[in-house]
Amino acid sequence: MLPDNEITQQFYAEREQDRNLLMYGCPQEWIDELIEDWSQPLMGGLQMLAMSMLSDAQERIALGDGDTARQYINRAKYVIKQNEVTNV
Repeated sequence: MLPDNEITQQFYAEREQDRNLLMYGCPQEWIDELIEDWSQPLMGGLQMLAMSMLSDAQERIALGDGDTARQYINRAKYVIKQNEVTNV
């Protein structure tokens, strides 16, 4: 049996994963991988990644899929925030 502090840590880690899936529609690690890939030379950078995600959100809105559009917008906001942190 796990000690109480390990059970608590595991509980909060699982809650964070659930929250990320609801917010982004995918694990946060996947977005971090995209950020790493798009940060490579000739890939366009994080601004282009955010714009691409916002374009995807527009398409989902046009198709009437508001929840997926919300997730794309949240992904774009995450990328923009990561860009700010990296460029400080």
